[in-house]
Amino acid sequence: MNEQQVREVAEAAFKRHFGDVGIVRINIRQRLDFEDDPAVDVNIIYDDESGQVTGRGFLGVLSEVVDKTWREGKDDLGYPYLRLIAKSDIGQRDPATV
Repeated sequence: MNEQQVREVAEAAFKRHFGDVGIVRINIRQRLDFEDDPAVDVNIIYDDESGQVTGRGFLGVLSEVVDKTWREGKDDLGYPYLRLIAKSDIGQRDPATV
């Protein structure tokens, strides 16, 4: 699975759980985790003025992303670490740099 496919999985899962919340950007970054195993950071920056994000929804998104990219993934990028980041939390920073 490549970065674009991970992005598409994350976007679809987020929309399923938070349909009324807009996505500003999804950043994908490959790295090694603390045991030097492959990992991928999936940062979803969302527009917190357009709707509510809940813990239950976060767990649903995380579960879908892990299932589709790591458990079922072939030639995967590594274990996905998901973060949901409100646009208001990044201030004036460029969402591409988060």
